[in-house]
Amino acid sequence: MGLISGLVDLILLVFSVVLLLSIPLIDAQVVLPPRLFPSQLLELKQWYREEFGDYLMGEKPHFFVGLVWVEILLLWPLSLANVIGILRRKGWAGRTLLMVGVSTATSMTTIMAELLGSGRASEKLLQMYTPFAAFSVLAILRGLFPRRRHSTHTSASHASSARKKRA
Repeated sequence: MGLISGLVDLILLVFSVVLLLSIPLIDAQVVLPPRLFPSQLLELKQWYREEFGDYLMGEKPHFFVGLVWVEILLLWPLSLANVIGILRRKGWAGRTLLMVGVSTATSMTTIMAELLGSGRASEKLLQMYTPFAAFSVLAILRGLFPRRRHSTHTSASHASSARKKRA
């Protein structure tokens, strides 16, 4: 079971790093003035938009702009917390993963409904967004079922504190 939970944590760590990097560097270009970004990042976003046919990045519909603000204000700081929590094996990482998972699932449901409903999404664009939907489910599950702690350590420290109280 430790191998599976370690693999899940590794996948969640990779996705958290992707969010940590892509939100301020790429996604923020949807809502912030272009003059704030170096030309290489502007070119990267333009390449992505053309390569994957991401019309949402170009047209910037209001719902998409709102989702990007949620990413900047909520998901980015939580992604940073996830990276720290997973690497340091903190118990609270499950809660931050749950928050990111629910938020990402909500955003992905909205975006996928637009992409599929509009009929404008290329297969390549759908393949770009689908892993984030899977990530959200994995993050939710990891948040709902956190890693188990060693029960012997907990029992021993509880017995030790009980002895101290009697003394």
